[in-house]
Amino acid sequence: MEKEKGLAEKVRVWLEKEGILKEEIETEKSEFHFIVNFPAGSNYISEVIKPRERDYLIVGSSIQLAEEHYRVLHSLPKAEKEALLWQWRFDLLFRNAEFRMVPNARELKGVEFTRSIYLEDLTRTSLVEALREIFKCKLYIIWRVAQLMGRSESEGQIYR
Repeated sequence: MEKEKGLAEKVRVWLEKEGILKEEIETEKSEFHFIVNFPAGSNYISEVIKPRERDYLIVGSSIQLAEEHYRVLHSLPKAEKEALLWQWRFDLLFRNAEFRMVPNARELKGVEFTRSIYLEDLTRTSLVEALREIFKCKLYIIWRVAQLMGRSESEGQIYR
């Protein structure tokens, strides 16, 4: 237990030094759970979680389609929608993160991204690199939805 407290403090200090720590949440399933804004100064939310009795951290985030974007995506002809979602899958496959379409690809409402870091590999650099990779995955979805909508990211809220 003392070891986990030391790890939590080390990770908290790293997140504070990066200027991205937003808050800490206490849960029964985790040794620690931090909410961060990454990149610094943004409103993009990610999480850093140390599950109980596991030897890794999970860095994760998700993106939810706004109602307008959900309607546009799901109103595409079936073949076009399936081709688009397959392209997203293939592209995300080559990112250094795991992803899950929520609730599934057929009724896609959002995408969850995670990346695990084993404790023996945990450094400030590996943590920031994991956060950066998760952010790039989210940015990929934001830009692809913007492209689908025929506008730039700055022209409207892509996510909620």
